Order: sequence, then structure tokens, then C-alpha cells
Amino acid sequence: MKNRGDFYLSQAGRGKTKEAKILLVLLAFIVVFTAVFFVFLSHRYGSAAAFFGKGEIEITEAEDEEDKALPAISGRVNYLIGETDDEETVLHYLYLLQADKDNLSYKVCALRSDMLLGEETVSAIFETGGGAALQKQLMEYFGFDIQYYAVFKKSSFVEFANKLGTMVYSSNEEIRYSAGTEDDKYALHINEGEQKISGTELSNLIRYFSEEQRLSEENELILNALTALFNEENYQKADSLFRLFVKSATTDITVRDFENGRDALLVFGSRFQDITKYSVTAEYEDKALTKAALTNIKGYFS
Repeated sequence: MKNRGDFYLSQAGRGKTKEAKILLVLLAFIVVFTAVFFVFLSHRYGSAAAFFGKGEIEITEAEDEEDKALPAISGRVNYLIGETDDEETVLHYLYLLQADKDNLSYKVCALRSDMLLGEETVSAIFETGGGAALQKQLMEYFGFDIQYYAVFKKSSFVEFANKLGTMVYSSNEEIRYSAGTEDDKYALHINEGEQKISGTELSNLIRYFSEEQRLSEENELILNALTALFNEENYQKADSLFRLFVKSATTDITVRDFENGRDALLVFGSRFQDITKYSVTAEYEDKALTKAALTNIKGYFS
């Protein structure tokens, strides 16, 4: 201060105060403009999709997949499944399969192709009467219904299984094996440990276990194939897969049966559903089922 009594006013903050006022005015303008613009859009357009135009924006709703509702299903259905050579004269393997919709489970029982039904073997009955005759005689022998049968030729089964996809198989041993007649030869090489196997390897491995009478291992392989290959992805292709199935197998399963079974296919193919697996091992004295084995099979499949 030059003289006592003069008042000194600092000029340092005047510019900053002026800038702050300008910024506040701009902020207020933006807020008011945004509010007016939002009210205008809300009044004119019902949604963001309507504003941007059809096809410009895609709106997806989050789906709680854990709470995905599955249809209620009930009942039990028994199947007789087999494979032959391409001439349909030699039975490679045969097994019973049950889809238990009450307990949500698969039950499998591999049968020997030389198993005796009275005086005839399973193979002999098949050679003279085909799958339908074998289905009828097995129902009479076991005393429970076998609603459907499906018998594949080897090449047809491989094509169908390959359409379902590969599966992971875990072997506790290395298997090198070859057998069969000149027109029906097959070779198998399975490594120890986990590996992906195709339709050809699946067919040959089931046949190997059947011929070696390792029925418990045959059951487990079939059960693992069912739970691995009948999945949600294949359910989405169910129509085309069913057409291929009917083309590939001699069967009494109809389009109506397929349509009536869609709910069961959905449930058994869902990744949210745990399916229990039962291996029912058939035990023999010579070529005939033991009484205990017969009683056990009836208990599971009746």
C-alpha cells in the first residue's frame, strides 16, 4: 500500500471466478438440454430399438439358465439295440436299454450273441426272423415289454454315430485286436488313458467287448456313449438325426413315437439334468443266463 488508509483489493482471483461462472452456466445448459431431449425421445419412441430403426440394434434378455424349466416326464421305455455286418447276417452285438423317466436314468444290459433262448441261440433266431422275431422271443423269455428294437448295419451305425460326434473314452489298458471273417473283418487299436473315439472305434470296441464276453465293460462303454452323445447340442438337431436314424436302422420306431418322445429327449439331453447310469451284468452258465441273472434283469427292466 502506498498510503495509510488506502484499501487494497487483490486482482488474482477475478479471472478464475469468471471462468467458473461460465462453466456452471454451460453445465446447467447441458443438463436442461439432456432432460428436454430425453423427455422428447420418451414421448416419441417406445424403445431404443424403435429409435435406431429395425435391424440396427439387437436386444437380448438375460436368461437364468440354472432355472430353465424342463417338462415333466414319466414312464419307462425298453429298447433292444443291435449291430450286424453289412449283409445283415452276422449279429455283432446286442443289448437291452431302458430310458427310465421316473428315476431319470439309463439302464443297459449287454447280451451274448450266442445266448440260449430255449433250444436256439439269439444269433440263430435273428438270422431266421430278424429283429422283430428276436424282440418277440426275448419278451416272452424275460417276461417284460420291449417296446422298440433297432438293428444297425455296421456301416450305417458308424455314419450315425459320427453325426452324433466324438466321445472321450478312458481305457485302463492298451487294446490291439483284429478279428472277423474275410468280408467282415475289423481291427481295433485303443491307447491307455483318455482319448477321443469316433463311430468306427465305438462300434469296434463294443463288438470287441461282446466277443471277449467282457459284458460289464461293454455296458459301461454304452452308458458313457449315451450320456456323452445324447446331449443338448444334438437335441437341437433331433429332426435330422431321427431321419438319419430311421434310414440307418431296421426299427419299429415311428415318427409318431419320435414326436411323443420329444419331452424325454429334451430332459435326457439337458446339461442341467444329471442322469443316473445302471450297468446290469448278465451272467451265464454255459450259454444260458443263470437264474440269479434272469431275476436281476427282470428287476431292472420290468
